[in-house]
Amino acid sequence: MAASAGSLGSPAGRARLADRPRRYAHVVKSLTHVAIAAPVALDADLSGRAGLPLALQAGRIVPGPGVLVEEDLVRRLADMRDVLADGVGRRGRRIEYRMLNGVRRTQDDHLVDLPLRYELTAMTGQPIGWEAAKTLGHVHVRPRGSPMGYPEVVEVLHGEAGFLIQDLTESPHGPLSRRAWLVRARAGDWVVLPPDLAHVTIDLGAGPLVFSDVIDRGARGIYAGVAAAGGFGWYVGTDGTLRANPRYAAPPRLEEISAVEWSGPAPAPLYQAFRAEPSHFAWLSEPGRFEQATAGLARRIADALD
Repeated sequence: MAASAGSLGSPAGRARLADRPRRYAHVVKSLTHVAIAAPVALDADLSGRAGLPLALQAGRIVPGPGVLVEEDLVRRLADMRDVLADGVGRRGRRIEYRMLNGVRRTQDDHLVDLPLRYELTAMTGQPIGWEAAKTLGHVHVRPRGSPMGYPEVVEVLHGEAGFLIQDLTESPHGPLSRRAWLVRARAGDWVVLPPDLAHVTIDLGAGPLVFSDVIDRGARGIYAGVAAAGGFGWYVGTDGTLRANPRYAAPPRLEEISAVEWSGPAPAPLYQAFRAEPSHFAWLSEPGRFEQATAGLARRIADALD
């Protein structure tokens, strides 16, 4: 992505992020309820928004001609039984979302040997009983020798998402989280997922949700801590109702913020930016550079958890 676009790794992007704490206070608010967006289409051409040939057909993601996929996986409801507000029942085989990893256009050979890769996730948007559709949720592993886990950059392509981000530790009284943020993102928004914080994606609309990401190839998810906690500190209902997770020692303070205020405005479709200037995303492979790349966001999180 060109530095002139104010990318997260560019000098202009770092300046914009560094300025964020002074503008943040008027956006953040304590949550008691989450707004649910209007239904979205089951069929859509996402090519222009994604930056590569991509469509949604009957709620299913379909890569277009000339798009290669290294890995095609699904997550079923039974895989998520430990993190749900309600039981799975007899629906365990139901597919909740599909993950396409290592996605690229055939002509973009320069992306093959990079430590980073582009990924796509398509959620069906089906309610899970009382609860809104969501992913399993996890925290990323740390690179060898690094004191921090891998960060990630995510982009919403279709629908409206809430990225619930929180710290998570153990206490004598149960799982403990001091602070949680719900980052609301609409189509075209980018969201930075910080190192060492757990994150889960929640569908805040009535219909399929499609999002992409750029992440290091070695950034595996650690799911055990979230599963042992019964999920995150808050559950979100299909009507926007919030329910505290009873396993936690105390529910974390939950705040809402827009993706633009959290990560800054998106300069371009994520794939397009990644393809054009992969070096501007190199900090995703080197977590120690996170604070430099996203100065304002890193300080905001550190201050909140201090």
